[in-house]
Amino acid sequence: MKKKEPNLSPHDQFFKENFSQKDEAVSFLKEVLPEKIKSNIDFDSLQIDNQSFTDKELKEYFSDIVYHCKYKASKEIKISFLFEHKSYFVKYPHIQLLKYMIKLWEYDIKQNRPIQPVIPIIVYHGKQKWEKKPLSSFFNDPDSDFKNFIPDFDYILSDLSQYTDEQIRNQVFDNLFLKTALLVMKNIFDDRKLEAHLSDYFSIAKIYYEEEKGLKFLEAVIRYLFYTKDENKKEDLVKIIEQIPIRGEEIAMTIAEKYIHMGKEKGKMETAVNMLKFKADINFIHQVTGLPLDEIK
Repeated sequence: MKKKEPNLSPHDQFFKENFSQKDEAVSFLKEVLPEKIKSNIDFDSLQIDNQSFTDKELKEYFSDIVYHCKYKASKEIKISFLFEHKSYFVKYPHIQLLKYMIKLWEYDIKQNRPIQPVIPIIVYHGKQKWEKKPLSSFFNDPDSDFKNFIPDFDYILSDLSQYTDEQIRNQVFDNLFLKTALLVMKNIFDDRKLEAHLSDYFSIAKIYYEEEKGLKFLEAVIRYLFYTKDENKKEDLVKIIEQIPIRGEEIAMTIAEKYIHMGKEKGKMETAVNMLKFKADINFIHQVTGLPLDEIK
């Protein structure tokens, strides 16, 4: 089982795993982008940009996903998409987005190339309603005396609560993995709905579960569910997994075994943390817990 990346929440990790897949990113962009921009994009040229960063600071700075692609215009330019994921409402998203945009432009300059347009996209699936406002509206300046000095810019908000399950499943997005992932993300905080419909969400991409990519996706969904659900929900989750149209019982058994192992490892980690608080030697902690030295460090 793939481990969570450090400092990423389960929501961020699941988002990153799915939106790092080009097919899913293209399907999503075709739904959320304005028609004028979408019609001029060369989607075949779309590629993820994070892996190309050589600047250590920049590589560590981005926890979310950046794509770039060619733009069909009178002259060829490149246009970047910044996917920023949120599972909770943020009052001032512009500040973080602007930091990201500046970092991208600094990187362009460092690579001796013209700075590229950046389209920030926020994918939101939290409980609270997202209030989208321009940055200038937060300044106490009713007469707009300082308007020219405020870096106002727009961003695309994709609030999953604005779609019904039926729309995601049958009307928008053409990628089956994306449909399933968004349905799970959209309803992740509604245990009753998940329990009632999770097996239906799993069935959407069932034709791919015999393939390696499908199994990896399925495991990512299940891991996401295990990381975000309370202990008393785990047993119910395993029962739902057993209903997956293909290899459900086998997958449920494997996940259950991994979860038991994960619980044991969590106990070791808690022991190691407590020992570190008392400044115990890491070699001694290694002998007591059996954890690898690099993990303890």
